Amino acid sequence: MKYKVRDADSDSQRPSDMGLEEKLERTIRCSSVLIISLAGCLVLLGVYTAVLLITEHTNPPPCLTEACVTTSSRVLSALNKDISPCTDFYEFACGGWIKKNPVPEWATSWDQLAKLREQLTVDLRDLLEAGDEPNSPKSVLKAKALYRTCVDTEKMEVGGIKPIENLLQSLGLPTRPPSEASANLTWEEVAGRARRRLGLNVLVSVQVAEDVRNTSRNRVVLEQVTPGFSERYLLQPEQFAQEISQYRTYIREMITVVDPLTNASVFSDDIIDFSKALAKIMTPMEVRRSGTHLFHDVSVSQFVNGSSTAPAEWQQHDWRGYLELVFSNTSVELSPHEDRLIVMDLPYLQKLATLLSETKPVLIERYMWWSVFSTVSPMTLQRFRDLGFEFSRNVFGLRQRAPRWKSCTANINANFGLALSYLYVNRHFDNTSRLKAIEMVEDVREAFAATVRDLDWMDGSTRERTLRKLRAIRNFVGFPAWLLSPDKLDKHYDHAEVVEGNLFESFLKLTNTAVKKSFESLREKPDRNRWVATATTVNAFYSATLNSVTFPAGILQPPFYGNGVEALNYGSIGAIMGHEVTHGFDDQGRRYDEEGNLSQWWSAATLEHYHSKVQCIIQQYSQYHLPQLPNYTVHGFNTQGENIADNGGLRAALHAYSLHAARRAPARRLPALPYTDTQLFFLGFAQIWCGNSTVGALKSKMVEGVHSPNKIRVIGTLSNFKEFADAWQCPSGSPMNPEHKCVLW
Repeated sequence: MKYKVRDADSDSQRPSDMGLEEKLERTIRCSSVLIISLAGCLVLLGVYTAVLLITEHTNPPPCLTEACVTTSSRVLSALNKDISPCTDFYEFACGGWIKKNPVPEWATSWDQLAKLREQLTVDLRDLLEAGDEPNSPKSVLKAKALYRTCVDTEKMEVGGIKPIENLLQSLGLPTRPPSEASANLTWEEVAGRARRRLGLNVLVSVQVAEDVRNTSRNRVVLEQVTPGFSERYLLQPEQFAQEISQYRTYIREMITVVDPLTNASVFSDDIIDFSKALAKIMTPMEVRRSGTHLFHDVSVSQFVNGSSTAPAEWQQHDWRGYLELVFSNTSVELSPHEDRLIVMDLPYLQKLATLLSETKPVLIERYMWWSVFSTVSPMTLQRFRDLGFEFSRNVFGLRQRAPRWKSCTANINANFGLALSYLYVNRHFDNTSRLKAIEMVEDVREAFAATVRDLDWMDGSTRERTLRKLRAIRNFVGFPAWLLSPDKLDKHYDHAEVVEGNLFESFLKLTNTAVKKSFESLREKPDRNRWVATATTVNAFYSATLNSVTFPAGILQPPFYGNGVEALNYGSIGAIMGHEVTHGFDDQGRRYDEEGNLSQWWSAATLEHYHSKVQCIIQQYSQYHLPQLPNYTVHGFNTQGENIADNGGLRAALHAYSLHAARRAPARRLPALPYTDTQLFFLGFAQIWCGNSTVGALKSKMVEGVHSPNKIRVIGTLSNFKEFADAWQCPSGSPMNPEHKCVLW
């Protein structure tokens, strides 16, 4: 989203022509751009503040801490004052940021979350490359060894494709792209082994998770799995011809590297044709998130034998053998009658049985071969990584390959996230931030409760159950306390093995350990107090089955948190906290009770009112489009959960801020910002979503994403707030103050 923005620092604007506000803005900006010492800036600010106090003596004095000065500069720099806040608040709040922050060449999107993740990655790299401290936990040493192994691409090159060949053979696949079907090779054997050894779901997804109807126990869960390329693109080949063509080229060139004698064009056509066939039998996202989508609870024996609705082809497949291979080399042996499975996409599995029976075996083998090969090939030759970059450049607009250390840091964080969290929180996280964040979450919870008590569309019994669930939500903020114990940390990674100097072998060993641990949890009681993310995560989460919210240390930083004034903090991290709490009561979360069990606890009358209000939000967002993609609109149905959370979360955060303000002295102002606390609150919300994106990445988000694009998240939410219109004095009927507003929570 590129807009014209006035450059406030233009040389053509002389200091003598500036008003007081502009002078202050220039003074503040000098603190961040020219990095003048804080003391010097404070002297200048003191002069201008004295003038302000003479003319605006009724206002509290400005906050002149380092955090406030930095925040003021950042907020001012992001604005585009040429745009009326009542016309397009996103452009008003973010126009300056958008102009100054184009998408980096090594990324496809760039926003405040991405910037914070970038800084986190740099911090983690420094920790990984630093010398070992005395008595460093063994898990930290393992993480560093894996990092050194990952960045050593020369050793990866020496091994060539031999590691891939060995892996393919161990799975029962040929070492080269199959030209004809292998004798006695079955999809059940390959897919079962691939799931166990690589953690790779091919054709079917298998995992162990809480039983959604009784979260005190674990169950095996089976569901559909994407064919490896966007099913939305595959189902609309004319509209997405360019993307599919690039995928075909990618497959063809990868195969040519492996075996120049293979007819790579035929191979790539076969992969895409079979992928399209899989896409056609998948349950659409719209159906999966609807209330009519059924979960089937069956015994292993019932699953193997097939239900009464199963096609005749079901019996042609060795489902029992497949499950045995998935759980091979674990302590779990599935009992045919006692163990039960949760099948989330039975129609897909039944259609899959027919499709596999009707498809030539060589096509299925090629698809499985490609699924495995494309997963592991980036860990070998540079040529494979180059082709992957070319594909991303042509489809998503990536212009430059990210440095190797970045992808390796992300890899280590994925495998040893808790070990990195140990290093990170000791070096970068202030525990006082955690305590303040917990207070904010409680404010948000109380604010949401007040809203529930005032709802006119909810009956008494549903209201009481809603409040009960709200009280039961558990907060996980910063990092788990046990993390700082080296002994406990090492115990967690006790079986994780790294073969320094051999990335491929390390991947296989780490995956084997992780999959084994996951599958063996079937016989364990679910840990209701577990964290769903490590501290080294820049994001926030709500878990429906755990009924918990998680705010890792990684996101508790400016501009989301620690902004110097609470109006901005509640508008940013407070809105995110409210967002996650509201997820417990969106179109999906509301189906789970306070214990995380899937159950119908809403009255019919309340549900009817609820659905009518949700429909308002669906219709509102379905009308939004962006100038970069005039033929695409937001998918209001698939994004409804996130849109509900944005709207409800911001409303809870606004009320939470009023609770905070009521028990505190009047807030001090940010220097050079002539805005009320309420206006700052809404600016805080808008500016956390300032962002840019390539057209390819934006298209993918519009077609497949469950989140609305950043701009729509801002204008869609704020246009539903009377408090916003009042704060910015937007006339009724103006773009940001439509007469009809959608309000649910």
